[in-house]
Amino acid sequence: MKHATGLAAAVATSVLLGSVAALAEPNPAKTWPGFRGHDMSGIALSKKLPEKWSQTEGVAWSQEIPGRGWSSPIVWDDTVFITSAISSKEFKQPSPGIYGNDYIAELRKQGLSQEEIMKRLRARDNENTEEAGELRYMLYALDAKTGEIKWQREAVRMAPFGGRHRKNTFASETPVTDGKRVYAYFGRNVGLFVYDTKGKLLWKKQWEPQPIYLDFGTASSPVVHDDRVYLQQDNEKESALVALDAKSGKEVWQAARTFEGMLKSAWTTPFVWENAQRTEVVTTGPSGVISYSLDGKELWRMKTQLHSSAISPLAENGLLYIGIGAQGDASRPFYAVKPGASGDITLAKDTTSNEYVVWSHPRAAGYTASPLVYGGRIYLVHDLGIMVVLDAVSGQELYKARAGGVGNTFSASPVGAGDRVYLLNEEGATIVLDATSAEYKELARNELDELSLASPAVAGDAIFIRTQSKLYRIGR
Repeated sequence: MKHATGLAAAVATSVLLGSVAALAEPNPAKTWPGFRGHDMSGIALSKKLPEKWSQTEGVAWSQEIPGRGWSSPIVWDDTVFITSAISSKEFKQPSPGIYGNDYIAELRKQGLSQEEIMKRLRARDNENTEEAGELRYMLYALDAKTGEIKWQREAVRMAPFGGRHRKNTFASETPVTDGKRVYAYFGRNVGLFVYDTKGKLLWKKQWEPQPIYLDFGTASSPVVHDDRVYLQQDNEKESALVALDAKSGKEVWQAARTFEGMLKSAWTTPFVWENAQRTEVVTTGPSGVISYSLDGKELWRMKTQLHSSAISPLAENGLLYIGIGAQGDASRPFYAVKPGASGDITLAKDTTSNEYVVWSHPRAAGYTASPLVYGGRIYLVHDLGIMVVLDAVSGQELYKARAGGVGNTFSASPVGAGDRVYLLNEEGATIVLDATSAEYKELARNELDELSLASPAVAGDAIFIRTQSKLYRIGR
């Protein structure tokens, strides 16, 4: 009973805090307005989500989505919005799991230069502009009840600037809505296109393209808060956090971002943290965390080891949670930070906390999947399937497991609902865990048998799952 109360508190807190809760929503339980839903928490308000399904059983509908995209679906009342990129050419196919370290080691044994190694990696893993051809960047609006496409809009038609990694797409940024407008973003190198909920283009904003590390493509999603749109545009030449007026698209401010080390690009979504002391915009970059005031001034930063940042921050229990991922298991730090920080709050060598870093764990964060803080616990899933569960207050490790068993790999971020945690693996299987158990306990495994790298959305009593070719509504 004590733990069940904790779950209820987690759901209630996610409703009361954050920017999304302040919006005039038709019913918060029927909405999933942006990346990871309300407050970027991954917490669903429904306690009646389905536990078991297949490609044919428990499916309300499935709809083919033309083209390719790993953006997540978003839901507002009776409409589901999703983006995609369409080409007349065949896209280079993704595959599950992380490959590269063994391959790189093999190339180094051959005595190849770093330049030649990078060249071979790009040839193997990347799709260049010529291979992609001209793309149609699309926004779709689907009827949430039937799956029928209400309307579709071509935001722009153009050849991409630079390529993409085989596990990325040219439409990996999740759109966001405030109920008045839908913000479809395809990265700095394509632009932001803003529509009303009926599909009328209201305004658009485009920038001079900039190179991305190893031509991996972009993925940072837009965030809307108090009639502003925040965009994290980390690249190899001109990184910035940009604030736009949500009604007009006019730039409110732009904060230049600088990092130590060779890597400059990142793929994380900024997080608006409303805490007891102030509201700030927290960003995770390739070599640290930087937080900004609402007027674009740097408040604090925390330096970390150099990583390809893809994990987004979130807040719960009055704390900010930040993960810095890596391909391997050696260095995957995770931090809990309290409000009010200023200046440099980097941990001293061989320490795990300081005045503002409440606690840290050296090897817990995922690489691609963002964390879930739910029911007093933190669920962290690495791409290779290693799941670490921590106590959300103390940071104590509660248990560690191979999510789904050996061979399961993950890109999607977990979802919490009722007394369950939902983990979607890269091959389209959703593993349902018991969130009340003191140890790893699977309740169900549900197969859709198609690659799935996008995080699910939840609205009402339904789960919306995007696979490589389809969008599914699971449940009523």
